[in-house]
Amino acid sequence: MEIMSALRFSSLIILFPILFAACGRSELIRIRMLTPVNEDKKDYAIFTDTKSSSTPVIINKQNGGSLYFLFKSIGLGYTTITTKMEKTDENLTEKTTLVTNFADVAFGIGENYSFMWGAGVLTGGEQERYLYYNDKGTNQHGTKQLYDNYLGGHSLFFVLGHHGFGFETLLGYRVNCIKSRLDDSEGKIPSHMGKSPTDTDEVVSYESLDIRLTTAQVQLGIGFTF
Repeated sequence: MEIMSALRFSSLIILFPILFAACGRSELIRIRMLTPVNEDKKDYAIFTDTKSSSTPVIINKQNGGSLYFLFKSIGLGYTTITTKMEKTDENLTEKTTLVTNFADVAFGIGENYSFMWGAGVLTGGEQERYLYYNDKGTNQHGTKQLYDNYLGGHSLFFVLGHHGFGFETLLGYRVNCIKSRLDDSEGKIPSHMGKSPTDTDEVVSYESLDIRLTTAQVQLGIGFTF
């Protein structure tokens, strides 16, 4: 692990001077708009059907956008992303809608070819999670909405740009690290759902009330320069 960390750090040390030398310091004022076009096909589901032997179907969709204003080499931005995650198993379907809003700080270098990178802090959002369970063998069935009592996180991003005649074409990549916590007060988690691996007899299990999600999107966009 330490060797991998050292290699990554060394790669960044080597890559940054190359980018800086290739692009140079920016003297332009830029307005940039990006939107996600592809979401990583990960399994974001929290719950597992302990009695299922089938392969679940996973569907992830996203929409939203980012707006940045850069004055020369530094700027501010705002990003809102809605990620819809669905996992369908033999008896269990979990649907989650995650809305996240980030305040971003961005840095940029380059004129005709540019490189922008930065980080964002989660300033607001909401998460809705629904479970649809139907098992005739155990007589456990129905629809249940689960609630979170905490939502936080941060994000990292970079954007490559090509400039010409006052316009820019942009290609970006963004990673969002989200933390939340399931609300288990007053029986909000049904009795047939248990925390694994201690509650092995439960038909639906989860690892922890604390949830950590890492979503990632490829972004495309346009920009205007002054």
